[in-house]
Amino acid sequence: QLARDMGVPVEERRVSSREIIAALKTGTLNEAFGVGTAATIAPIATIGYEGHDYELPTAGPGALSKRISAALDGIRTGQAPDPHGWVVPVGE
Repeated sequence: QLARDMGVPVEERRVSSREIIAALKTGTLNEAFGVGTAATIAPIATIGYEGHDYELPTAGPGALSKRISAALDGIRTGQAPDPHGWVVPVGE
């Protein structure tokens, strides 16, 4: 959702290991990361496939994962508005 909010086209679908490796080989893979319900971003540095380890590009300054992480941290810590109602107060 945060990527959409930033105007980034989003496609939600399964991505195969072969597709990732093909994008890596053609230079079209910029970065890989996971996002979970624990409100965090986890970069993916290496994937193993068919007995080979593939090093994935690391996120540089201005990378999508860094922008999403900063936006998520702002919402999570209350320093930014929560337009999606994700932050829920927990009992005292």
